[in-house]
Amino acid sequence: MRNIFAIKRCERLLCLVAFLAFTILNGLMIAYNYSLFTRGGNLGFWGLFFDHYIVSGFDNLSYMTMSRWKIYFQLYRHPLLPTFFYPFYLLNHWLMELTHTNFAIFIEAFLNVVTATYSCLFVYRILKEVQRLREKDALLLTGFFFSFASILLTSFVPDHFVFSLFFLTMTLYVAGRAMKEEKKRMKAWQTMLLSFFATGVTFTNIAKIGLADLFVNGKRTFRVRHFLLSFIFPLGALFAIYAYQQSTFVEPDAKLQAKVKEKKLKKDQKFAAKYERQHEFMKSRTGTQVANGRFFEWTDLSSSRTDAIVENLFGESIQLHQEHVLEDVNKSRPIILRYRSALNYIAELMIILLFLGGLIVGRKDKFLQLCMAWFTTDIVLHIILGFGIIEVYIMGAHWLFVIPIAITYLFKRIRQRRMLIGARLLIAVLTLTLMAYNLSLIIPFMLRGFVTPH
Repeated sequence: MRNIFAIKRCERLLCLVAFLAFTILNGLMIAYNYSLFTRGGNLGFWGLFFDHYIVSGFDNLSYMTMSRWKIYFQLYRHPLLPTFFYPFYLLNHWLMELTHTNFAIFIEAFLNVVTATYSCLFVYRILKEVQRLREKDALLLTGFFFSFASILLTSFVPDHFVFSLFFLTMTLYVAGRAMKEEKKRMKAWQTMLLSFFATGVTFTNIAKIGLADLFVNGKRTFRVRHFLLSFIFPLGALFAIYAYQQSTFVEPDAKLQAKVKEKKLKKDQKFAAKYERQHEFMKSRTGTQVANGRFFEWTDLSSSRTDAIVENLFGESIQLHQEHVLEDVNKSRPIILRYRSALNYIAELMIILLFLGGLIVGRKDKFLQLCMAWFTTDIVLHIILGFGIIEVYIMGAHWLFVIPIAITYLFKRIRQRRMLIGARLLIAVLTLTLMAYNLSLIIPFMLRGFVTPH
């Protein structure tokens, strides 16, 4: 892993194109409510960002954290993110005092461009070095992956998913290289770092890091020294960080906010009525939970799985719906939307068939089995348990890379030149169509979000 970030000569053009593309996309996010989001000073940043930021349900908690230090993230799900953003808060606070301008949107854009570019590089390397595709085919399928709606959005919104994409694609690349080289293993220090950072970004990532280590190292995963270094040590460190932040920042602030809210509910009737309406609306969005408790508050056993799979998991994740474009399901977007045109369903069916075809052809390959084990964890979490099922489409960064990886097995199985050209042409057409279609909805929405202060 020592040289994993070194960009090879043959990769420079890809990285340059990716860097420029992600810079342009993040420019859209910078332009979005630019005059409001760059206001500095002693402001109510929660209201400023929460009231004027809506992009498909993605959070903007990083903006808030870098603007005023406070634990906005749910620590049991994202234990490392507040610590990660703290140095950037200090930088932004210093710049804000000097210039009276909030630089949070610029700092976030920089982080997004870097992590998205490396995610693109890791996907390309997986396809070329692990799957051993021809360079042109690897580039084609990399472009195909980044034409998916959820991935395009992940590359520029101020949420944690781009960091998950970065660490998960890195993990797959490291694990894939180890699998393809005889007698090579994932070392304990590699798994330890991946466990710490990937799990710190999103706690459920620990399952995927564990599966990667298990598929590569087999029984060695459970050797005492390896298990302690790879999993117990990083999880212990994350728990210590969680406990410190919870006791030092979250609990005292929660008590203070509860008192303020209680007083305001008694004195301000308008606020009380608005609070009650919002509470009832959120209640209407909540399905039957698996069990009571914090860890199950996002689960949902009652929502339609068929609609969730067709319209959201393989629908909105890959191609946006034409109505209620990028609206938030917790604010105004209906839980289920239908496409206006049958062409959208045809495109979805073609991608699913390519995905299934690749799974069938490559079913005996150990690397694909690892990818499917990862995909299964997401299906169990989001579809079976229903965790975040009403907005499962924003979580595509955790699993969508499995689709182009599966398709590689079709490319490698095809022997006839005409059939291979046909397969390449089909993927190229899908890529260009998805890219044009999704951007035609994303760009106008982001530019409409630009407002000027009164």
